[in-house]
Amino acid sequence: MNRSKLVVLIGALCAVVFAFSMVSTAMAAEDFKRWSVGTQIMYLDTNLDSEGIASTLEAEDTMTGGLMVEYFFTPNLSAELVAAIAHADLEVLDGVIDGSTWILPPSLYVKYHPMPQWKISPYVGAGVNWMYFWDETLNLGAADLDLDIDNSFGWNAKVGADIKITENLYANVDIMYLNNDTELDISGVERNADLDIEVWSYNVGLKYRF
Repeated sequence: MNRSKLVVLIGALCAVVFAFSMVSTAMAAEDFKRWSVGTQIMYLDTNLDSEGIASTLEAEDTMTGGLMVEYFFTPNLSAELVAAIAHADLEVLDGVIDGSTWILPPSLYVKYHPMPQWKISPYVGAGVNWMYFWDETLNLGAADLDLDIDNSFGWNAKVGADIKITENLYANVDIMYLNNDTELDISGVERNADLDIEVWSYNVGLKYRF
């Protein structure tokens, strides 16, 4: 995603958040719980697409935990921040070279809840993410190769449902999709290779709403 498109996307999201914050002020007397905090168990299915030697780069599926903070502007519209840290095992050339990386991909969503009064309340959402990589390593036998993956912005979407257990406690299931275009360098092998990252995240968790 180029920078101009990213600026337009972030500006549009900020405009939506601002507009509905004005609506929420006007609806302050309405009785509904505006905040939600929660945690999830996430199964991450990561697909990598590149060119040259980097085209053989693969990431193994992994599991991690995530934290969520959500604010409801109205019963139907909310903004949610999801944060998680994942460790991904990597392979190049079908395991001839192996390695790993840590990833922090916080993602921000604007979510629509069409039936907030239902015990099982579905939602859809879309937004932006920032993928931050560190401690990237590759190993060819006893030799270490420097791997560098650029940090970058991307976009994301989700669909899921909150399931009311008690007045404040909810179970949660959803599927998130994250897309991010970046670049990578492998020392002595590949430089400035485009890397398209797609992550499908299958999640279950609990939320406390107040």
